Amino acid sequence: MLGTITFLSTAVVLWAIIYFFFLGGAQDPDLEHLRNWTWAGLFVGFTVLVFVAPEFLDYQAKWSLLMEVLRSTSRPELGRQRKDAEEAAALLGSVWSARLKAHYVKHGLAKGKASSSQSNESVPEDILINWWRTEDSRLSRMIDAEVFREPWLNRSLGSVGLIVAILQFCNMSFGLARNAALERTNTIIIWDWLNGSRIDSVPAPYFDDISGWILLMISLFLLWVSFPASGERPEPTIAEDEEE
Repeated sequence: MLGTITFLSTAVVLWAIIYFFFLGGAQDPDLEHLRNWTWAGLFVGFTVLVFVAPEFLDYQAKWSLLMEVLRSTSRPELGRQRKDAEEAAALLGSVWSARLKAHYVKHGLAKGKASSSQSNESVPEDILINWWRTEDSRLSRMIDAEVFREPWLNRSLGSVGLIVAILQFCNMSFGLARNAALERTNTIIIWDWLNGSRIDSVPAPYFDDISGWILLMISLFLLWVSFPASGERPEPTIAEDEEE
């Protein structure tokens, strides 16, 4: 919840900055209908960030520490960070406490048997966590190259796919280009834009542009292949003569 509120508040503040400094919303009569809402969003968003962002950053720091501990296999390192990790897990919820205990039991730093049912229980943030740190994406299974197993490249491809998909959906549904009256209500024809010829646009909504659908499908595909692949990654087979 803290992360969602912080993200939305940051987005509202960024929109206000773009509206006033880049779109000239304070003087543009075509954007006058958004002015009061933007001022209100800027005030509310900034106020929320002042109170919520520090709490979120504190939780984020504890979450990062816990993720580091859960990935570590070094017993000295696990023992050194145990107290901080247990405090972070207790703050983040019982599922994380169970996962941390199971991790300590596995590496011989805790006695007893961890609750497998609770430690295996999924939580909503698992989707983002698994995507953020995956080294075994669907794309890396399709193209067997080490570069596609780099988390930074995977995050970049997924982020670009998500942003382009949102922009293209807005372009088709509501329009991103200005019409003759300088109102942003026209859909850009993607093929003309890619060709470098005169950029044509038509009143939105417009869903008959095949090139626009292709761009939307490609961006959604990039987002989809950036997520972790299911099952165990197949190990490469080694020929007997190579082993010898």
